[in-house]
Amino acid sequence: MSLQDTVNALKRISEVAALAGIQTVVNEEAQRVEMGFGLDQGRSQVVCVKYMGKSPEDHDVITFFSPARVISKGFLKGMSRESAIELLRLNCNMMFARFGILESEKEVMIVASVDHLLDTLDPAELKHTALSVAIAADRYERKFGKDEF
Repeated sequence: MSLQDTVNALKRISEVAALAGIQTVVNEEAQRVEMGFGLDQGRSQVVCVKYMGKSPEDHDVITFFSPARVISKGFLKGMSRESAIELLRLNCNMMFARFGILESEKEVMIVASVDHLLDTLDPAELKHTALSVAIAADRYERKFGKDEF
């Protein structure tokens, strides 16, 4: 995946979001598009979209993700076995999202995410997808009494 492919994809994502009436910020350092959503009860949630590369059929693939919880680095160090199993159960019952992790050198972040083909993404689908991921992440975040993201 070339830097130019990534730049082009981020530009296309921002253009589709604008057509959907969603303001975005292109985070060049993180190589992603970021957008915020106001949710019920005064809560908010950030959603990021990252270019993942080409599919086997040469389509551009993007991932929408929204952070839900930060846990300590180390395999399940900051999470109980029951919490890990709960995430797997939640994955079986969610539409338009799944839970997974993003790791950095310092932490592990639980995120709600979903993949799409950029080539076929229209404004209504972008808005629906971003909002679905935001709501899934926020529901999980609420369980811990936080509105961090």
